[in-house]
Amino acid sequence: MTARLALADDDPAFTEFLRTLLRTRGYEVDVYGSGSALLEGLRTAALPQVILLDVLMPDLDGIETLRAIRQAHPTAQVIMLSGRQAPATIVEAVRLGAADYVLKPGDPEGMGEVALEAAIRNALERESLTAELARLSAQIVEDPEGAQPTWSSGAAMQPVMAMVERVADSDVGVLIRGESGVGKEVIAREIHRRSARRMKPFVKVNCAALPADLLESELFGHERGAFTGAGSTRIGKFEFAHQGTIMLDEIGEMPPALQAKLLHVLQDREFTRLGSNRPVEIDVRVLAATNRRLEDMMQAGTFREDLYYRLQVIELHLPPLRERREEIPSLVEFFLVKYGRLYRRPALRPTRGLIEALMEYPWPGNIRELENMMKRFVVLQDEQLILNEILRLRQAPPAPRPMPVAPAAAPVAVPPPAAVFEAPPVTVPPVLFESSPAAPPVAVATPVAVETVAPAVATTTAAPAQAEPEPPPSDEDGVDLPALARAAAMRAERQAIEAALTRFRWNRRKVAEYLNVSYKTLLNKMKECGITDVAEEKD
Repeated sequence: MTARLALADDDPAFTEFLRTLLRTRGYEVDVYGSGSALLEGLRTAALPQVILLDVLMPDLDGIETLRAIRQAHPTAQVIMLSGRQAPATIVEAVRLGAADYVLKPGDPEGMGEVALEAAIRNALERESLTAELARLSAQIVEDPEGAQPTWSSGAAMQPVMAMVERVADSDVGVLIRGESGVGKEVIAREIHRRSARRMKPFVKVNCAALPADLLESELFGHERGAFTGAGSTRIGKFEFAHQGTIMLDEIGEMPPALQAKLLHVLQDREFTRLGSNRPVEIDVRVLAATNRRLEDMMQAGTFREDLYYRLQVIELHLPPLRERREEIPSLVEFFLVKYGRLYRRPALRPTRGLIEALMEYPWPGNIRELENMMKRFVVLQDEQLILNEILRLRQAPPAPRPMPVAPAAAPVAVPPPAAVFEAPPVTVPPVLFESSPAAPPVAVATPVAVETVAPAVATTTAAPAQAEPEPPPSDEDGVDLPALARAAAMRAERQAIEAALTRFRWNRRKVAEYLNVSYKTLLNKMKECGITDVAEEKD
């Protein structure tokens, strides 16, 4: 998308020169002959992305015009233009919020043009970031459907809520597990609400909702021109959640290549946007949620073991609604009040017969299914329709259970979790359908030769065997001594690089500094020696 600029200057020759110059650079330029004309244009037209404002104009000078612009448009990007350096004017312009102060272009060496183009690019980037922050802020403003139920004091949820209270004020990672619809996001928001970060953003990312190429941009952002269609700089959800909490929902659906980048972000607390080489430091608490068996995925090679231990410092298991039936009456009341207000329908009081039918139903869709049913009850205002629906669902055959993930040919040993908190079973009324069986214990296979630095540290995997440099064969003419020396040197380099990668947890920039080589040289050496990241090998 072409950026639109506004230029205010009383010199017709200069404005024509500058408009022609900027148009050749791909910008769209609106020209105004005075500060008053510019202010009138801003009142009747859309705000341009960048305003170029001459300091010296007859009717209303640049400083007064800037002051008026800042009052009407506080986020406007304004660049002051002047034919000379004036320290007092520069200080006043910066105090009023000018994005930059540039000497007018037109010198024989073209330095003024270079400075102006750099100032415009910087102003456009700031304008894009401001717009993106406004967009993300609008996303997390809670609407009436954003209200969350308060958990009852049922026996099944008491251990979970007790652990939430104990870990909320720390910054440790929490892995929230449970069937779809049990309220994992509600627990994540409750952890954030009770933490010291509660006044900062809570950002949720559904890892299953976006394809892999868009998910990376959504998480970490991109620079303008990073890929086709990237017309402006965009900050990612991690950057927006700075000093707050980010929830990675459906973490088991994240592609392996992106898992590697997420692991490095969790270790180093920094990342780079797509199309940039400038690191961005972040301070974010990471909560993850899944309904998948990550242990099976690790054995099948589709989920990284080192990432699992980074996320699973504390693990919470949320019991399904069929094990928390005592909560159903309070949840029904909450949803009826919520959607009665939302849809402006009369308040409903369910009969005892409906409550008993709801208590006996097995709820394969858990709280989400109950919420949708109560939403229909509010809209239809007919209890008999809901009772008929429950009867129909109870008579339907049970849905087939998903096939388990097949283990890999040589499974990796999975030690038991560091701290797993499961709710104890409670006595509930009999149901018509067989409840899903509890997850079987993880089978610990015979360990293979994998060197692990620590449970929460990236695992270093040896490079493919064919990448190992072999000594040159000898023949009747003797041995090629220089070739032998080169092969020995490559083996030594590979050993040194692997040891450094293990020591610095695959932070290649730190490894390059430690080995006293450039980052590019390190990457070339890793390629020569056949050293690849675990995620790259699995791809």
